[in-house]
Amino acid sequence: MAQLALSLQPSGPSSPNLSEPSRRWGPQWDPASYPDPAALVAQLREAHHLKLMVSVWSKFDRKTSFFKAMAADGCLLNGSNYYDAWSSAARERFYSFSKAAHFAIGVESLWLDATEPENFPNRDQRCAGPSGSGNADFNSYSLQTTRAIADGLRRDFGDSQGRRVFSLTRSAFAGQQRTGATLWSGDISGAWDALRRQVAASLNYAASGMPYWSEDIGGFFRPDGQHTDRGYAALLTRWFQFGVFTPIFRVHGTNGNTELWEFGAQTQRHIVQSAIRLRYRLLPYIYSGFHRVAAEGYTMQRALAFDFPESARARTTADAFMFGPALLVAPLVSNATSRSVHLPPTPGAWRGFYDGQPYAAGDVTASPAIDEVALYARAGSLVLLGPDLQHADEK
Repeated sequence: MAQLALSLQPSGPSSPNLSEPSRRWGPQWDPASYPDPAALVAQLREAHHLKLMVSVWSKFDRKTSFFKAMAADGCLLNGSNYYDAWSSAARERFYSFSKAAHFAIGVESLWLDATEPENFPNRDQRCAGPSGSGNADFNSYSLQTTRAIADGLRRDFGDSQGRRVFSLTRSAFAGQQRTGATLWSGDISGAWDALRRQVAASLNYAASGMPYWSEDIGGFFRPDGQHTDRGYAALLTRWFQFGVFTPIFRVHGTNGNTELWEFGAQTQRHIVQSAIRLRYRLLPYIYSGFHRVAAEGYTMQRALAFDFPESARARTTADAFMFGPALLVAPLVSNATSRSVHLPPTPGAWRGFYDGQPYAAGDVTASPAIDEVALYARAGSLVLLGPDLQHADEK
């Protein structure tokens, strides 16, 4: 199944009151926009094969019953409208809100936004963290918030119900991989230089020991006229092609709708053919790789230095990487039509992914068509491709 993210901000769910009126910040559903959220979730799953992710912040409008309940129990940060994620009681209450409003009706996961937390209500303040200092414990807010959801899900739903713990969040801290959380890189710009930086950022993140990373494909802040701008269409296509080979493949953006058909038939065709279909066909390879992530501490997206530590060039490459053990990816990150690629020494050398052409180790020039990726496989590798699919559970 594909994953659909739905933002309720401002808005919200949960007990105390699952359908509070007005668009107030919190986890409750706004009854004007979502009169029957349970039916909505069921329809998305059964008719459209979509699993729903809901965006929830860790702050509450002061007029909501959620805020009043948190305040009454001393679960807020210093009179702010953010909860104190270092408090076990506050984490339990935060989880209980979404359990009642989301998980109980079949919502699959949460998009935990603003886990810095935004505007830093913990700065120069006391908190329930190990040191008691909001400054000393500052950066672990996201770890504690994703932990709140993970602990509750494992306890109340667990593997027996087939639910895997997963959340998307905007910040990270050491050990956060244990909470089933993936980071996304925030509100980036829809520009070539931002795409170039995302490649290096993703590799550095994986090198820190965190295997799950994501981005707003196409950038969050997008140019005016994005749907008809041919230059942006090329950028979006190349960005999707990079996204195929990142752990979590997702698109998000503002300043207009992000559905592919909004960009015209030709751009949609290029993206579907070169990125979306390829990602689905690679699912057997990807799924096997992420089993290794869980079982062995592996990472699917790999700086070249991971696999070729003896190569000085590999140790300094920031714009190409391995995806799993077999595939070397060299995304096009500028509006040029070609780029140089360094292929590290490996037994049997390399093959072009699309045509099987052999390549010796060394520098090559890649000129991928707009509907292809500069992609190479280690000679002798076994890369299993599945069929074209409309959703991951299709038989």
